Amino acid sequence: MTLLQKYFHRQSLLPLILTLISLTMLAVLTQSLSTLDLIIENRQSAATFFYITVLAIPQLVAVILPLAVFIAVIYSINRMNTDSELVVAKAAGSSAWNISSPIIRLSVLAAILHLIFNIAVQPYAFRQMRAELLKVKTDLTSQVVRAGEFNTPSYGLTIYARTISPSGALEDVIIHDSRDLNIIQTYSSKTGQISKTTTTARLNLYDGNIQEIVDEGELDLIEFETYSIDLSDIIAFDTVLRLKKSDRYLHELINPNRREFSSEKQRLSYISEGHSRLASPLYNITLAFIALAFLVRGKLQRVGYGRKIAICAFVGFTIRLIGFAFESAAESNVALNSLQYIFPILIIIICFGCLIYPKRMRGIRLFRKRQDANRLASDSIPDVKSS
Repeated sequence: MTLLQKYFHRQSLLPLILTLISLTMLAVLTQSLSTLDLIIENRQSAATFFYITVLAIPQLVAVILPLAVFIAVIYSINRMNTDSELVVAKAAGSSAWNISSPIIRLSVLAAILHLIFNIAVQPYAFRQMRAELLKVKTDLTSQVVRAGEFNTPSYGLTIYARTISPSGALEDVIIHDSRDLNIIQTYSSKTGQISKTTTTARLNLYDGNIQEIVDEGELDLIEFETYSIDLSDIIAFDTVLRLKKSDRYLHELINPNRREFSSEKQRLSYISEGHSRLASPLYNITLAFIALAFLVRGKLQRVGYGRKIAICAFVGFTIRLIGFAFESAAESNVALNSLQYIFPILIIIICFGCLIYPKRMRGIRLFRKRQDANRLASDSIPDVKSS
C-alpha cells in the first residue's frame, strides 16, 4: 500500500474497533439480563455470571461485525469527504479503486476474523457456556437450601442453614421432615454437605441430633456424628448436556447424523446453520462495498451527505435483513442454501462495477434524461392536424 492508502486504512480501522466494542458492550448488557435472572434465581456468584457473559461474546461479535464494518466505513468516508481529503486525493490522481482498496482489505480481514469465530471460537465458547448453565441448573445446594431462610423444596420438607460456604458446606442446619406422617422428625446439626451421584442425592449431616415425638407425647432425642437424608425424590437428575445447533462445529452441521434428529426439519435447520456460518462473513465485504459505492463516487457536496448516507444505510440494512431471510428460508428447503452465497457475491459485483465503471452508469442516467427531455418536447408541440 502507498502512504496515502495506509492513511485511509488507519482512518477506517479505528472507527471499526470503537464501533465493534461499543455495539458488543451494548449487546452484552442486553444479553446478560436473561443470564442475570438465572444467576439470581440459583444464587450463584458474580464470577459465574461474568464467566457465562464472556462466553456469549463470540456469537455477539459474529452478528455485529458486518454492521460494525458498515458503520465504520460510512463514518470514515463521510468524515474524509467533509474535510475534503477525498477531493485532494482525487485531484492528486488517486482513482476510486485506489481510495477503496485499503478499506476493502480491512473488510476482508474482518471477514476472515468472522469466519474464524463462526467455525472455531463460537462453538467452543457455547459448549463451555452450555456446560456451565447445566452446572448452575443442577446445583443441589442452590435448589434445596437458602442461607438464613427456611426453604421448602418439597411438600413436608423444610430446610434451614445459617450460612453456605463457597464450597457448598452448610453451617447450623435445621431440618423438619414430615413427608411420612407416621414418622415426623426434626434434625439439627453443626455442619452439613449435599452430595449427588447419577441416580441419588443425599444431605449428609455431622455432629447433630434427631428429635422425634413418640407415643404419649414424649420427645425422643438421638445424637449422631454423621447422618444422611435421602433427597432423591425431590431432585431432578437430568444432567445430560444437550447441544443446540449454535454449540456444534461446522462438520456436525453440514453433515449431521440423522439418528440425532427427531424430524427432517431439524436436520435441514442444522444444514442451513452450517452454510450460514460460511456465508455470513461475506457481508463484511458486501456492506463495505455498498458504502464505498455510495460515498466514494460523486461530486463534492458542501451542504453535506446526509441524504446519501440515509439511502446507503437503508440499502445496507435491507440487504442484511434479506440475507437473514434467505437463511431462514433455507431451513425448509436445502436448495436455497446456495442463495446465502449468491446474494452477497452478486451485490459485491454490482458495487464493484459502480466503482470501476462509473461511465456506464452515467450513460444509463444520460439516456434516461434524454428520454425524459424528448418526451417533454413531444408533449409541448401542438397537434397541427387537430387545429
